[in-house]
Amino acid sequence: MVTMTRSKTFQAYLPSCHRTYSCIHCRAHLANHDELISKSFQGSQGRAYLFNSVVNVGCGPAEERVLLTGLHAVADIYCENCKTTLGWKYCIAVSQPIRTAITAVIILCGDARA
Repeated sequence: MVTMTRSKTFQAYLPSCHRTYSCIHCRAHLANHDELISKSFQGSQGRAYLFNSVVNVGCGPAEERVLLTGLHAVADIYCENCKTTLGWKYCIAVSQPIRTAITAVIILCGDARA
């Protein structure tokens, strides 16, 4: 369960009883460990985490980008608190291996901590 609030620094706080991933710069909660799909996802800038869903992130405009698996429509995601770019999400994926990641979010390992 996610608690939404406007009186605290972050928009959403994840339950403290679960392992959470947070922004390396401002420690805003980003995802619950239960939402982690893969720790071995590979981005163009190195290792990345693949999540089902995240909180406290904003989304930039979609654009076509050449990734390691080909051309995809993606949108950068950023921390809502400190505005640091964290990774990206797939908007449209036509290749079969990526099709399952359409709703998933990729966060670069250097921008999140457990």
